[in-house]
Amino acid sequence: MRYAYFGRTSTDDAQDPSLSIPRQLTSCETIIRPLGDEITAHYWDIESGRKSLDIRGNGADGSSLNVSVPRNGGINELLRDAAKGHFDAVIVESIDRLSRMTADSTRVEQELEGLGVGLFAADEPMTGNATAILTRRVKQGVAEWYVRDLLEKSRRGMEESVRQGWHPGGPVPYGYQLEPHPHPNPSKAREGKRKHRLIPEPIRAAIVLMIFTDYCIHLLGLSAICDKLNRDLQRYPAPARNPKDENDLPPTWSKSQIQSMLRNPKYTGYNVWNRHDKRKGRPLIRPRTEWIWSPTPTHEAIVPLALSEMVEERANRNTNHPRRPASHTYGQRLTPRAGRLYPLRGRVRCGLCGRRMEGSHQKGKNWYRCRFVYHRGSIAADAAGHPRALGIKEEKIIPYLFDFMGRRLFGPNRLSLLKAELAKSAAADWQEHDDEERKLTQEAEQLQRAIYRQTLRLEEHDDPRHPVIAAATRRIEELGSRHAAVEDALKTIRSQRPTDTHPDEILAMLDAIPDLRPMLRTAAPSELIDIYSAFQISATYDKPRKTLEISATVRPDMLTKDETPTHETTERSGYSYIAGAGFEPATFGL
Repeated sequence: MRYAYFGRTSTDDAQDPSLSIPRQLTSCETIIRPLGDEITAHYWDIESGRKSLDIRGNGADGSSLNVSVPRNGGINELLRDAAKGHFDAVIVESIDRLSRMTADSTRVEQELEGLGVGLFAADEPMTGNATAILTRRVKQGVAEWYVRDLLEKSRRGMEESVRQGWHPGGPVPYGYQLEPHPHPNPSKAREGKRKHRLIPEPIRAAIVLMIFTDYCIHLLGLSAICDKLNRDLQRYPAPARNPKDENDLPPTWSKSQIQSMLRNPKYTGYNVWNRHDKRKGRPLIRPRTEWIWSPTPTHEAIVPLALSEMVEERANRNTNHPRRPASHTYGQRLTPRAGRLYPLRGRVRCGLCGRRMEGSHQKGKNWYRCRFVYHRGSIAADAAGHPRALGIKEEKIIPYLFDFMGRRLFGPNRLSLLKAELAKSAAADWQEHDDEERKLTQEAEQLQRAIYRQTLRLEEHDDPRHPVIAAATRRIEELGSRHAAVEDALKTIRSQRPTDTHPDEILAMLDAIPDLRPMLRTAAPSELIDIYSAFQISATYDKPRKTLEISATVRPDMLTKDETPTHETTERSGYSYIAGAGFEPATFGL
C-alpha cells in the first residue's frame, strides 16, 4: 500500500523542525514497514495547529532550517494529491499533528474518506473499527482541551503581570522607555531573561504633556497640533514609523498618531492591557470594560489623570456638537456617494509613501489621490518632500492597464515575455538546483550499476579466498559508501528547493488563462472589479518620476484539474507576480 506521510511542528522558535519532522517520519515508518507498505510522498508544515485550514500552508517551508525530509507540500497539497490518487492512505505520528482543532482534523478525515483514502496514526490501532474511532475522538478532544487550557493559563499569567506593573510587550508608548529588571523567576533569571517597567524619557515625555495641554487646555485641533510638531522636527522628533509604512520619506507626525496618544491611558501611570483587538473584521479598540487595568499606578505618570479625562470630555463635545443644515444653494448629487464605483479601489498606491490612494470623484471623473496631506498636513508634506497634491485620473490608468493585461496576461506573446524575465530571475536558481539534482541522480545510477557489476564478479568464483573476490568486495564497500553519500546529498537538495515557483509551473499557469482581451473594453465597471480582483491587479504611481508600475498575480487555483502542472514542487506558495509599466521610463521585472 502507498502511504503519504504528514507531519507538523510548531513555529521554529518553539520546536526544532530539523529534529521533529524526521522523528515523526521514523515513528510512522516503524509502524508500516513490518506490514510491507511504503511511504511514497512526504507532506509537512511548520506552523501552529490551531490555524484554520483555510489559511494553513503559509508557514516556513524548512529550506533554511536543514530539514532532511523531502517535502511535496503541506496540508493543502496533501488533499489536492489525494484527489488525484497519488497514494492510498495517509499516516501521521499522532492525530493532533493534523490539527489541534477537532473540527478541522475531522473535516480532513472525512474529506480523505470521501476520496477512498484512509487516515491512520502511528500511536493508534491500524484499523478503522468503532473502537479505534472512539479512541481518536477522545485524543482529539484532549488535544484541543490542552491548547485551550494552556491559553487560558497564559492569559491569566499575563493579566497578573500587568497588575504587578510589568510591561506586557509590544511597542513602548512615545515618551516612555523600558527599564530592565532581573526576572522574578530564578531559573529564567539564570538564563539572562529580564522583565521591564516603563520610565519617562525626558525630552519626549515633555512633548506628550504639551500635546495633551494643547488639545485640552488650548483647544487646538489635531491638524493644528500636527502642523506645530512638524514645523520643528528637530525639537519634536516624530515617533518611530510603523513597519507597514516603510518608505524612503523622513518620518513625520500624523493626526492618527496624535489621536492614539491622546487615547492611551498608560500616560496616567496605570498599566493597561488588552485594548487592541487584532482579529480580522473586528473594531481596532475593544470596549473599555474588556481592558485589563492595574489597580493602582505602577509607573511614573506623564499626564495628570484629570487632564487625561478632559480628552474624553472634549471628544464627546465634538461628537455631539450640533451641525448647521446644509446650504440649499449647492446642487445635490444625482447618485449617493456609496453607490459610485471605483474599479481600482484599493489597488493604486503612491510610489512615494507606499499608501493606498483614495477614490475621489471630481468634475465627472474618477480620480485616485494620495491622502498623505490629509493624515499628516501640508507642513509634513513639505518636510518629507511629498507633493501636497498627488492624484491621477482613472482614465489615464485604464489604457496602460488594458495594454499590460493584453500583452502580459492574455496576449499571444505572453509566454515568450515571461520566459525572458524568468531567465533573469527564478529560472537561474531553479536551473542550478535542477542541474545539481540531475548530476547526483546520474551518479547514483552509475554507482548502482557499478555495484551490480562487481556483484557479478563475485558470482564468477567459488573460492572465497580468490584475489578477485577480495578486490571485488573492497570495491563494493567503496562504491556503497559513495552511493550512500550521494543519496544523502540528493535527499538534502530535494528538501532545500528554491523559494521561487518553478518556471514550468509559472508558464503552465499563465498558459491556462483564457484570452479576456475582447471583454476588457466592453465590460461594465462591476465586471472589471471582479477581473482585477481575480488577478490581484496592483498599480503604483510615482508622480515625480512620472512612472506607473502595474503588476498582476497568477495562482494555481486559476487552473482546471486537467491543466494543473505535473512538475512536482515543494514550493508552499504557487503565486507568481508579473510586473510591467505604463509611463516612461518602463520598469519591467518579475
